[in-house]
Amino acid sequence: MKKIWSRLEGELTLKASAILESLNPGANEVEVEALEEFIGQELPTDYRDFVTLHNGQSQESNPGFFDMFSLMPLDLVQESWEELEGLRDDTGEDETCPGDWLPFAEDGAGDMLCVELESGSISKYVSNDENEEIADSFESWLADIHATIKNGEYNFDPASGFGIEPKGPDDHEEEEDHGVGDDDEEVVMDSDDDDATAMTYKFTAKMIELYEDEEKVGSVPWGDIIRVRVSSYAGDPLISINLPDGNDHEEIEIPTSVANSDKLFKFLGKLKGWDKDAFKEALANTAKDGEIIVWG
Repeated sequence: MKKIWSRLEGELTLKASAILESLNPGANEVEVEALEEFIGQELPTDYRDFVTLHNGQSQESNPGFFDMFSLMPLDLVQESWEELEGLRDDTGEDETCPGDWLPFAEDGAGDMLCVELESGSISKYVSNDENEEIADSFESWLADIHATIKNGEYNFDPASGFGIEPKGPDDHEEEEDHGVGDDDEEVVMDSDDDDATAMTYKFTAKMIELYEDEEKVGSVPWGDIIRVRVSSYAGDPLISINLPDGNDHEEIEIPTSVANSDKLFKFLGKLKGWDKDAFKEALANTAKDGEIIVWG
């Protein structure tokens, strides 16, 4: 593991030094053994070796590590393990994940990367979709990231809050015709008023793009967002994003009943200081509490 990490570290030094700067010092043996005692199992050797080099990432405003995921220090690993245990108790493994999945990275919106304690493989726990196995081991996961960077098949912007983002087929098309990237998500809002113009929003790692009748009419960097509120609309939670003063559109309103609205959640999770637990609580209590400011 240390050999592949040394190679990946070299690539990060040259091409994504902000990620290296965000890594914590390694955990000591006492901290590692405390986690193993708590979960009742030993950590896979390659993951154990890694956390003794770097105990996750700083929880300050930093880029992620890979895609939308940030590496968690061991105290948050333990908290996330407890969270998954509670979900399994409530809904069963079929609705969550097997009991030996240990979360080690999270995206701020409920999805987590987990190391399977029995096999050592890496899987993605998806809170509202099917889980996905992504690597045979923690070491091979690091090797895949190394290959992605070395081959230039990635995007990275330290200001976005994202880590190394693998390019997809649409990213290659974007390089040719400046289209929308593979990691962009679109939420369409169709007005009930026939005279009104249908609004479309594209959420990217860097900004929100606004469209009217498929024509782009503006864009707002995530760093310029003023406030995020949750209220109620026709019995469903309504997410309102206040845009900067002087913008033609003062806010974006998205009912959670709209198809793909959940795609917005992962981008909200990258706002500095975003509290995913407060957001979940607001979504659950809008009918009772009325409008709730969840950020800003």
